[in-house]
Amino acid sequence: MAEEKLYYVRFSLVQRIEHIVLLASFSALGLTGLVQKFVGNPIAEFLIKLMGGIETVRVIHHASAIIFALLSIYHVIVLLYKIFVQRVELSMLPGVRDITDALDVVRYNLGLTKERPKLPRYAFDEKAEYWALVWGGIVMGLTGFILWNPILAAKFLPGQVIPAAKAAHGLEAILAVVAIFIWHFYHVHLKLFNKSMFTGKLTREQMMHEHGEELERLESGKMRPAPPADVLRRRERIFLPVAALLAIVMVGALIFLTTYETTAISTVPPAVTNVPVFSPLTPTPVPTPKGGVDNTKVGVAMKHEIAGKEQCLTCHGPKGVSPMPSNHEGRPLESCLVCHKPGPTPTPGAAKPATGVAGTIPHALEGKEKCELCHAGAGSLKPVPADHAGRANTTCTACHKLVGDKATPVAGATPAPPAGAPGPIPHSVTQDIYRNCVQCHAPTATLGVQAPANHASFTNETCQSCHKPLAATGPTPAAGAATAPTTAPAAGATPTPTAAPAAGTAKAVPANHTGDGFKDCVACHGPDKMKPGPATHASFTNETCQTCHKPAEK
Repeated sequence: MAEEKLYYVRFSLVQRIEHIVLLASFSALGLTGLVQKFVGNPIAEFLIKLMGGIETVRVIHHASAIIFALLSIYHVIVLLYKIFVQRVELSMLPGVRDITDALDVVRYNLGLTKERPKLPRYAFDEKAEYWALVWGGIVMGLTGFILWNPILAAKFLPGQVIPAAKAAHGLEAILAVVAIFIWHFYHVHLKLFNKSMFTGKLTREQMMHEHGEELERLESGKMRPAPPADVLRRRERIFLPVAALLAIVMVGALIFLTTYETTAISTVPPAVTNVPVFSPLTPTPVPTPKGGVDNTKVGVAMKHEIAGKEQCLTCHGPKGVSPMPSNHEGRPLESCLVCHKPGPTPTPGAAKPATGVAGTIPHALEGKEKCELCHAGAGSLKPVPADHAGRANTTCTACHKLVGDKATPVAGATPAPPAGAPGPIPHSVTQDIYRNCVQCHAPTATLGVQAPANHASFTNETCQSCHKPLAATGPTPAAGAATAPTTAPAAGATPTPTAAPAAGTAKAVPANHTGDGFKDCVACHGPDKMKPGPATHASFTNETCQTCHKPAEK
């Protein structure tokens, strides 16, 4: 009886508290993690509802993970203190002795030997459990924080790591929970009902059965003595600052990884109303079922060909020229041809189709790719309809096509432009005096030929988008254009008098106007002068005179 009452201290109070915190956090992690992994299972759904819903389950899971991580940091610091300050025996490290001890226990359990093996302070099975917990904690910590911060993880790791971490996290959780229930819980609490982690003590009989070698060392006084107090203080002066810095770094990393993202704990709210799933009808004509609908006669036939117009939403979207009905919104392009079949293809060159069908393009597209220059809003040359506002150039030719060969001029010929089409430029475009088109051809210009009023906003850069210069062998410049200087006569020959310019053409400057006294044109040709110019020239300056009036050949 006296022997049964003899107890040996196995775990201190701090170690027992550490074990209780580990037990609580691990249990919460296992429960809240497995119900998320097996969501949809009736038992899992019941437990989720019991705990307050999936969001509450995730908050509990993350809070338990933080507690587990803080406990791990504390364990690392305490372990380093025991190693570097107290210089305790590293009795938890595995070695060859553990293999022989395991074989001896198997032989004893099979009855091959009558002598019970005498095991040290931590036997081979306890070491296996400890290092399994360390390995599992590392795997669960890394994969868990990857799932907690998927965006951050994807910046440094391949995207495949995230689903791989999810698979590893769930499978390791199952392995850990099963190992605790089958191995640890049965072996420690059911087989022997070892309460030392809660009481801190073992009886002599339990020590003899589980740790015979440790019992012999305790009773013989062969335990390693503790270091002197002054030695401990000297070692602590070095260890404590380093340990504090290490703890701050690890806790800081934990705070960063648990607050960087919130994506993992956010759940998309359920839809308010159930949206019916679209199930496309079969495009193959089938016999109409009794009481059913013949899908070949459901949709209206298309008024155009399909080639080049496969993107139906360009014209039939909510803001298109011919919007689809509201009950068609959200349907994929592949479903259009299920009900709507192509109608007859228009004959090339035929009369303009019915209202609502796109008209043809009366000009070539080369050099005129920017449709909005002439066909934009109300102030442009030929505005588009109001329902075309906001459309890009790339969508124009989806409906509007060229008029066949009429849009392409014959090589070498200068065809007369059709009514409303831009006329050719009757003068050079390379000389500096002709590069400022707006000077002579703006709608408000008093010199040259005025442009139409709808050209008021045009700039020099847009003129040649429509108006092209005549070829070198083209026709004579139109009336009102400046004439080019005549060819100089041969040396010694009598100059031929300059022919009178055509009506409306700018006169040449006489050949005797060469001295400095003739540089001020306005002095003689301004209003109320000796030989005033036309009334339309009243605002002209010396710099603009030779834009049209050229010196005569000598």
